[in-house]
Amino acid sequence: MIEVSADHFTLLKKELKDAPTFAYSVLDLMIEGTVYADSDKYHSLLIQTASGLYFVTGHSSNKLFLKGIVSIFEKSVILGKRFTIFSNEETWNQSIEKYLEGKVRRIERYSFSFDLLTYKNRKRNNLQDYNILKKDNDLIEHSLEFDKKYFDEYWDTAENFLQNGIGFCVLEREKIISEGVSIFKSENYAEIDIITDLNYRGKGLASMVAEQFIDYCISQNIQPRWDCDVDNGASINLGSQLGFIDPQKYAVYIIKE
Repeated sequence: MIEVSADHFTLLKKELKDAPTFAYSVLDLMIEGTVYADSDKYHSLLIQTASGLYFVTGHSSNKLFLKGIVSIFEKSVILGKRFTIFSNEETWNQSIEKYLEGKVRRIERYSFSFDLLTYKNRKRNNLQDYNILKKDNDLIEHSLEFDKKYFDEYWDTAENFLQNGIGFCVLEREKIISEGVSIFKSENYAEIDIITDLNYRGKGLASMVAEQFIDYCISQNIQPRWDCDVDNGASINLGSQLGFIDPQKYAVYIIKE
């Protein structure tokens, strides 16, 4: 297993297909991360974020490369760090389950395609009683969930998020009651993360903040992305209303308790 120079990230990005947004974020140098390969031919790749997310792609049969993944996993466990590995290929699922047998737990998730026509033809929310603002430093300080700690984990710093990310908040008077941010973003994609105050759910606020997020993405020629666990019916339903269709299942492996 070798570490790939950032000078080659643009080349890797051209060859990458159906990767999670965080993988593109690393390759676009928007967040800190490391890319490992089996050799300078790049037949197998492991893309890592500083927060401990990993994505594997390419050939899944290289034993030395797989042993390298096991080594990274074991170091993460010893150091008490996060290890969450994403795979959208069954051959990789089989290899991960074989080499990390009994050490990880599998979670099934969906990724959706965005259909612009469905989105444009939907009935939009008209919630005039609420203000919606673009996220800034002050709103981060008073966030429901997407606070400085959140952005330090996923964006390296809150400053990096404010410079390169996307975020909107719905307020009632001066209280944040719903917000949506790009948990990850690259030059071409932005994956949304939404939270609504428990006392305000069922009022269409998540849909309202998502519309602002999607409208901004469209204006910047960025493709919005929607991912969720396969058993998250509420998220699947909301996503479908917003034009996210054709769910594709993929696997995520986390350290087993």
